[in-house]
Amino acid sequence: MNILTPISTFGRITADLELKTSQNGNNTPYVSFSLAVDKGFGDKEHAIFLQCVLYDEKAERMVKAGVKKGSLIYIVGNLDITEYTRADQSKDHSPKVTLYDWCYAPTSKAKPADNNNESESQDGFLDVPAEAGENGLPFN
Repeated sequence: MNILTPISTFGRITADLELKTSQNGNNTPYVSFSLAVDKGFGDKEHAIFLQCVLYDEKAERMVKAGVKKGSLIYIVGNLDITEYTRADQSKDHSPKVTLYDWCYAPTSKAKPADNNNESESQDGFLDVPAEAGENGLPFN
């Protein structure tokens, strides 16, 4: 029986991405990366690392979108625990996530000011002119 273990979380990419192609005869594009996920609070805060893989058009979209080391993203996928052998021949386990999808996560960083005619107030909203336009709205 194959049971899915869905996972959705936020994390930061730990290294720049490289789009690769599978060697299984299908030439499937994929990207494999590590995601650092913050866990805990205060003195107990630490990172856990998830090994992630994403295939096909979504992998190409991730690379073309400019995701790189330090990018904060939101992922949705299937969690699996894989066993591996360390250099000292001891066995250990690592979390691996096969992604269904991803997106950039919202951040609270201030965006650089654009040089367009729209002015932004201190609270992050656009200033709206006091006079109404031809439709009775402050914009046309």
